[in-house]
Amino acid sequence: MKNPIVGLLFLLVSSIIYGSALISASVYSRVLASDGGPGWDTRYGIFGTALVEVGTVPIILAISFGIIGVTIIVLSVKERSDVAKCVNQQ
Repeated sequence: MKNPIVGLLFLLVSSIIYGSALISASVYSRVLASDGGPGWDTRYGIFGTALVEVGTVPIILAISFGIIGVTIIVLSVKERSDVAKCVNQQ
């Protein structure tokens, strides 16, 4: 029972970090687009430049936590089904 909860906790942390990074980038993109602002890179656009300047580390952490969470949940469900098969065979 503990493993799925840990996996869900990883997914929750992942979504909080990812959402925070996107909100920060959207707020900063308004600064980039304002008159007298620092400007943006035309290859990435306003939001892409803001996302790069806010940092790619939070995005990488969020994706990593999400992958870890899904892996833990899948492994715990697989383990639970294996235990159920052993109980049914006896």
